[in-house]
Parts: sequence; C-alpha cells; structure tokens
Amino acid sequence: MYRDTSYSVRLNVSHNDIFLLLFAGATGLKDLTINVPAVVRSGDTVTLSCHYDLEGSSLYTIQWFFNTVEFYSYIPERNPPLKIFDVEVDIQVNDSKSNTHDVTLMNVSRQLTGTYKCEVSAGSPSYHTLIARAKMEVIDAPKTDPTIRTEKDRIAVRETLRVNCSSGDSRPAPTITWKLNGDPITEDNNKTQYIIRHCHSHNNDSQSTKSIMEFEVKENMFRNGSLHLRCTASISDVYRKSTDIVITEDKPHLAPITGVKSSPYGGK
Repeated sequence: MYRDTSYSVRLNVSHNDIFLLLFAGATGLKDLTINVPAVVRSGDTVTLSCHYDLEGSSLYTIQWFFNTVEFYSYIPERNPPLKIFDVEVDIQVNDSKSNTHDVTLMNVSRQLTGTYKCEVSAGSPSYHTLIARAKMEVIDAPKTDPTIRTEKDRIAVRETLRVNCSSGDSRPAPTITWKLNGDPITEDNNKTQYIIRHCHSHNNDSQSTKSIMEFEVKENMFRNGSLHLRCTASISDVYRKSTDIVITEDKPHLAPITGVKSSPYGGK
C-alpha cells in the first residue's frame, strides 16, 4: 500500500486565484519473494530467504513465523537488531547466519513440517507491509539401503522369477522402482508382463515399503549369461538409494550321446 500526499498552493496572479495541485509520490516496498525448500531431511541445516525491494524506503522490521507463531525478527534500529523467540516446537536458529533477508535453521526435525511466513515492513516514507508464505516438509529418511531377496540365484528361460525389495523405516514411506539391465520396469511393458505389488507397513511413527515382483524370464533378458536387477527407494528428491542383484542363467545340461560303433570289417 502506497501513501500519496498532496497539497495545494494559492498564488495571486493578476487578481486571479490559481490553484496548483502538486503530487508527491512516495516510494515503497515491492517485489517480495520467499525461498523455502519444499522438502528437506531431518537433521539438515536449512536457510529460508525473503527478498524484496524497498525502493528507497528504510527497513522497519522483518519477521518470520512458523505456521502462526513468530520465531525470529530483525529490526535494524533495535540493539541488538536480531531477536529469536522461544516457541513450543524446537526451532534452532543460527544467529550468525541470519540477517535482514535470511534465517538459518539447524538440525531441523519432522515437527517443523508446516507453513513459513515472511512479513516485511518498510519504514519512512512508505510504511508498507508485504507478506509471503511457503510450505516445507521435513522427512525422516531410511537409515539403511533397500534390501533385495529372491528365491534363487540361478534361473532358466521360461521360468518365473519372484523377487522382493524392502526399504528401511522412514516417514513418509519411500517409493520403490525397478530396473532390469539398466532399463526401467513398468507393469504396462508391452513385451513382458511384470506383476508388481507394493505394500506399506507401519512401526510406531515410521513406515516402510515392500515391492514384490514376478515375471517370466526370457532369453533376451540375459547379458553374458546373467541378468541384472536394481531396486531403488526414493523420497522426493532428497533421498535415493539403490541395491543390485545379479542372477545367473541356468542352462540345461545335455546328456552325452552314447552308442555302439560298428567295425568296418563286420562284427562288433
């Protein structure tokens, strides 16, 4: 909001009253943008940023809120200018890396999933306030890599391969995807019918994912006598771990041909 001031000046010219309307347009705060990462891992250090153009005005205050609770403010005319508020959730602010634009949070936990609000107020002459909001999700990533299990480590063409992949505990549950010899596997593959089932389990406050896959093995799946499967567990773009397994082709053993060879001279 801009505050415009106007005033009139009366001049006496040739006995005529002339009113001149002069406008003094005040500059003001504009172009507020907020930069908050959408997804981070618990334990990370995260910097939240607010950028703005004061257009010649002075900065009165910048305030940061988690949901509706103020946890940080910066007022240049205050001594010291930076203030960190005690709140119910554990918000650890690094004051040495926080200023009129940035606030840095250390060792974030899943409790800090929510909406962050930056409120900037300009001082003289505009006294303008702008607000920007953004959401951030804090995830608990698995502490272990995914594990692959299969019924056999050797398999023949036209046999059915059954294999499963399990993720470690996390919050939320990871997504599991598969690759065969480096190529992504999908259930709608038009050459091979892959049957893939996903199930989620809950353990106290954590979750895990298990993916079970089966398909008929074909000759063209083998590379130099083996096929290579990769299972990948991921959460957004902040966690991604893979585990590989190599299964060897089980070729049938042909029995040797035995028989009696006749003598060219007759007899046996």
